Amino acid sequence: MDRTTFMKALGARLYPILRANGFKGSGATLRRIKEPIVHVFNVQGSAGSAQCYLNLGAHLTFLPGAGGGQIDVKNLKEYECEFRGRYDPPAGEQFGWSYGQNEAEMNENIAFICDHWQMYGEAFFEKYSDFPADFVALIQAVDAPATHPAKLLTLAKIAERLGDHARSKTFAAEALTQCPEPDSGLHEALQQFLRDVAD
Repeated sequence: MDRTTFMKALGARLYPILRANGFKGSGATLRRIKEPIVHVFNVQGSAGSAQCYLNLGAHLTFLPGAGGGQIDVKNLKEYECEFRGRYDPPAGEQFGWSYGQNEAEMNENIAFICDHWQMYGEAFFEKYSDFPADFVALIQAVDAPATHPAKLLTLAKIAERLGDHARSKTFAAEALTQCPEPDSGLHEALQQFLRDVAD
């Protein structure tokens, strides 16, 4: 089967489930917006391949995009989200969800996606669904020395928004010690953050 046929069948069966749970949109990307949280579901595929990926993203509207720029909430892409994941096929399927060799295989794959959406798809979003509670738990569970400095800066911003000033400073200070390039943009961003929260 081809991507167009698969997308049409997936849209007919999975998208009503997503919309019933608050997602809106059409095409390859749907979003659920509950300020300050945005959830993004995306189907990534190409006409030249025989499979697709189901990408999942969660973001907070007060954060910049993962690339550092301002976000457009209504057009936010999965790859711009700070928290990302995938709804993967069962073990043994290494290269995404197959479109299937025939209609029966396609329908079997889509049936699995729909039947297990709550367990594997919605479960990702549930970790980032309640603000502030889920994010309080998130920052409290951080192992700062084992976390990448760019991620620590994001977590510091979340902690600051939550009013946890001590933890926000701790995260930023730890990130600064890990930042390998003193003249890098990340190093400067961390220093600026620490200056801002000191005021």
